[in-house]
Amino acid sequence: MNSRTNIAGMSLSQLLSIAGFIIGCVTIWIHLEIRIAEINVDLANLKQEMIMHKAENRQDFESLRSDINRTSKEILVKVDEMEVYLRNRR
Repeated sequence: MNSRTNIAGMSLSQLLSIAGFIIGCVTIWIHLEIRIAEINVDLANLKQEMIMHKAENRQDFESLRSDINRTSKEILVKVDEMEVYLRNRR
């Protein structure tokens, strides 16, 4: 049984197989490019969120530091008062 040759000495089934393979490769490449673009967008969003949270954390730490300083000063004043009381009591 002789098969008919078409383009470049290949049969129709070989041409269809090669075309299917090429179309499959192109489809996979396009899908990968789309996924890479989505990942880049997610990465950009994460960077923006990180910058926002970094600024918020800095503000929180500054407020906590000032609260700790204020509280420490209050405690030291009370300790000093107790010390003076105990000295005067003797």
